[in-house]
Amino acid sequence: MAIPLSSYDRKVIDAGYNYIPQTQYLLNPFQIPTIPKTIDPITGKPGMPINSSGILSLQPQGGGGALQAGDINYQDFAGLGFDAFKNRQPAPLVDETNFEKINKSFFGFPSYREQELTGPDMGEYIGSKKYDVPLELTKAGRLQSGLSSIGKGITGLLSKAGGIGPISALLGSMDKFDTLPALDQQFIEQSMGYRGPTVFGENTGGNYVDPFGVNVRSAFGNYAEKVRDDYSSLKDSLTGRLSDKYGATFDEELGEFVGKNAKKANDMTKMMRSKFTFRNKQINQQKFDAKIADKARQKQRDLEIAAKKKRDAQAAIAAAERTAAQQQQRQSDQARVNRAYREETGGQGGSYATGESGVQSDGSYNDPFDPGGGE
Repeated sequence: MAIPLSSYDRKVIDAGYNYIPQTQYLLNPFQIPTIPKTIDPITGKPGMPINSSGILSLQPQGGGGALQAGDINYQDFAGLGFDAFKNRQPAPLVDETNFEKINKSFFGFPSYREQELTGPDMGEYIGSKKYDVPLELTKAGRLQSGLSSIGKGITGLLSKAGGIGPISALLGSMDKFDTLPALDQQFIEQSMGYRGPTVFGENTGGNYVDPFGVNVRSAFGNYAEKVRDDYSSLKDSLTGRLSDKYGATFDEELGEFVGKNAKKANDMTKMMRSKFTFRNKQINQQKFDAKIADKARQKQRDLEIAAKKKRDAQAAIAAAERTAAQQQQRQSDQARVNRAYREETGGQGGSYATGESGVQSDGSYNDPFDPGGGE
């Protein structure tokens, strides 16, 4: 039977701390952190610390390095993720010089080798006054170029390399990242940049986590789906149960309660509202990614339709040309038949009667009354 929550435990949960043990199980009751008041150096108004770039920073203000509700800023998290995502993208191989390619290696194996040119190819190549023999990717190079980003992790590498034993096979079979929807994979990789503190304290593990302590990249989970679930749950609580409890209306756009009892409601739900605002912006990012993907797919469909129209037009032209050629041949054959009737079948029978008509220079025979015919 579930033990009912005390009024203070309910306040802890409403403040956004959902994983704190109940007070009766703690030697010292959990203290709901207060938000230190800071001054925005740019506006001079109370606000968040701002770094030299003018971006609100995720700075731990509470005890033990834990983030407080007011410390959490989406722009820092998203900026770090997008920068890391951009830096993970492989540079086009065409930008590398021959010297850079020939000295490139992957786990100690050369990434490139000179192409094995045949005698004629080599002669033509030398004759063109090109002095660098063309290079081609080795097996190691193909593996290296196929790794699109660090986000696929060591399990992705092992699956491509064939693994290095039972441990790698086990890791590869457990990691389901490559089975996630493409847009979810993209969102996860875009979120892999922040390794800072969380609401639970410093990130001592060094993994990619969000400010609420959720692992961004894991073998079993789907961070993009977790974001959607969190947003839906938070929205339901803020607009439903908590609105009823405090007698205030939650404004989703503002991310805060409005109305007669708004102050109390906002004071008691600081962490929860901060998380809702954060997740809401992540949902917007997912929608933006989906919109861009839809445009890309539509562009691809338009290109395919245009290509098909071009092929159909070319096929129609070719068919018309064949029809015209066939028509011309029929007219030529008919003219030959008409000439045969006029010139070869005179009253005396003419050359057709003697068998001379239709004899070709090579000794073959072509009946002028049936051009191209025969058995």
